[in-house]
Amino acid sequence: MGKVLKNYKSTIILLGCVIIGAICGLIFKEKAEIVKPLGDLFLNLLLVIIVPLIFFTITSSISKMHEPKRLSKILISTIVIFLITSIIAVIIGFISTAAIDLVNPDDTAAIQEVFQEGTAEEVELNLLERTVSVLSTNQFVKLLSTDNLIALIGIAINKSGEKGRKVAELFDSFSEVMYKLIGIIMYYAPIGLGCYFAALVGTLGSVIAVGFLKTFVMYLIVSLLFMFIFYSIYAYIAAGKKGIKAFWKNIIPSALTSL
Repeated sequence: MGKVLKNYKSTIILLGCVIIGAICGLIFKEKAEIVKPLGDLFLNLLLVIIVPLIFFTITSSISKMHEPKRLSKILISTIVIFLITSIIAVIIGFISTAAIDLVNPDDTAAIQEVFQEGTAEEVELNLLERTVSVLSTNQFVKLLSTDNLIALIGIAINKSGEKGRKVAELFDSFSEVMYKLIGIIMYYAPIGLGCYFAALVGTLGSVIAVGFLKTFVMYLIVSLLFMFIFYSIYAYIAAGKKGIKAFWKNIIPSALTSL
């Protein structure tokens, strides 16, 4: 028990603060919205840092691969597997929630207004258009945006050989800095998420609290089933019985943290 508390102390504290924030929202109602800026601060920090983190990590990883055939094989496999697993996950998500009203339909409009407030109008893209927009962009500044995360820079660095090594090392250093920055931001996470949930529940009341509870329970059940069944299948396809053993030997700590 002591080992569990030690390993997952930060996760337990985080969940505890979220629950406390939700309770405060139910008690103080609209008055809890006064702490919303503290919640927005955490989300803004996280959203700003996650894009360069992914960008530098992916670019750095690709630039380190020195075998062209292996690089192309990994890139193609990654894209194909990502598309297949995403489609499977979405289908299961729809099926598992089709017969359950997570939120009262009468309250849907009010909840959508809260989440869509201040967001730009979304543009629907088909699968091919979305793939193109992820892999490329028509403006250099958009390379570091939430819409264009890959954009082939890592491949260019890789193809540059020795001349591109210094750039690869620079991106690798940037990745390490981003990881450290994420760690610093996460110290503020309990306060930030606690305040965010206090304001959210205070604004929408018990409607959102019950909806989140139903969503969490459903998510937990479906995620566990998905992980045990489909992840085992993926591991078997990758490396047979050895793949399954290796997967379950290494996945447990990160899976528990994710859940």
